[in-house]
Amino acid sequence: MNQNKPKILYIITQGHWGGAQKYVYNLASALSNSFEVVVAIGEPNNNPDLQRLLKDKGIEHIQLKHLRRSISPIADLLAIFELKKLYKKIKPNIIHLNSSKASILGSLASYKLQATSHKLLYTVHGWVFNEPMSRFKKNLYKSLEKWTAKNKSKIIVLSENEKNIAIRELKIKNEKLEIIPIGIELPKNILSKKEAQQEIFRLCPAPLEIAKNNNPFVIGTIANFYPTKNLDNLIKAIAKIKEQLNNFYLILVGDGPEKTKLEGLVKKYNLEKNIHMPGFLENAEQYLPAFDLFVLPSKKEGLPYTILEAKINGIPIIATNVGAISTIIKNKKTGLLVEPENTDKLGEALVYAYKHQTEMQNMAQEAKKESPNKNLQKEMIEKTTHLYK
Repeated sequence: MNQNKPKILYIITQGHWGGAQKYVYNLASALSNSFEVVVAIGEPNNNPDLQRLLKDKGIEHIQLKHLRRSISPIADLLAIFELKKLYKKIKPNIIHLNSSKASILGSLASYKLQATSHKLLYTVHGWVFNEPMSRFKKNLYKSLEKWTAKNKSKIIVLSENEKNIAIRELKIKNEKLEIIPIGIELPKNILSKKEAQQEIFRLCPAPLEIAKNNNPFVIGTIANFYPTKNLDNLIKAIAKIKEQLNNFYLILVGDGPEKTKLEGLVKKYNLEKNIHMPGFLENAEQYLPAFDLFVLPSKKEGLPYTILEAKINGIPIIATNVGAISTIIKNKKTGLLVEPENTDKLGEALVYAYKHQTEMQNMAQEAKKESPNKNLQKEMIEKTTHLYK
């Protein structure tokens, strides 16, 4: 390692691509010239998307053996010792934690550690206790987040809403919290609608011939197939209102542990001709022009990249009112917001969007006007770098 540069150690629970992974990758890539950067990643048996991209960039990364998303007392204890050993070896100036498990275990590993003088930062990608889980787990996570917050130098939140939750529910002091919204680059090499549809339809397991089906209504989403994304509710909503839609497709871009369950629902509701899953796609945002409607039915979010990307590309949006989504989408002005886990309301919003496509396009254009004509990713990196220094 270069001894003249400050050292940053990023820690993240898993490498399977999502918003938190994109956030870490963007920071690590941008700062690798001015800082000595190492990224430590958990879930050794999960998709190594982040690991592969870091390798391509020549950024050092370490595969952790014991850090897991799920609660496991033995694995969690081993992860604490594994991280403590890593801190002593690398001696980072800054430890930047991402995700709740990394936050809690990474904080405990640094407790009373004298081997290095470091600053401990944590970015909240949505408070985990807002996920659907038992009351016991919610209270456990709240207690641990509150306790370990004392050991952190700064906690980065993505929105005012997330900050208010920290103050109200965790009693974290205002001065410890820093709002730095995630940022995206302005779109490059934008495909036309026809090009994007042809390409994404070609990538479906049973490739679709758009030429045989002129002007289909294409609903799409880009998400990891995790329970928090609530994609099963989207399929159930489609099943309820399919008779009110003509010539439509639902394209679910992504992958994850819920895939088999989702495929089962598609078969159960006889939607094989309408719902298609092309899998995980790199640079998936380039296919957004293929969609007449972007839908994100999550139970829990922070501030999702995909909503920002759909907004800046002028794609009509339906999303659930969770996390910081209401700060970037105003209901019936720049998109439609529905309550999470409400299948009927989601179905009604889908029918409305289908029957009022001109109005939805107008909302999308209003949303696009709200998107600053500047590189917000650069702004995010600059603010974070300032915080490091």
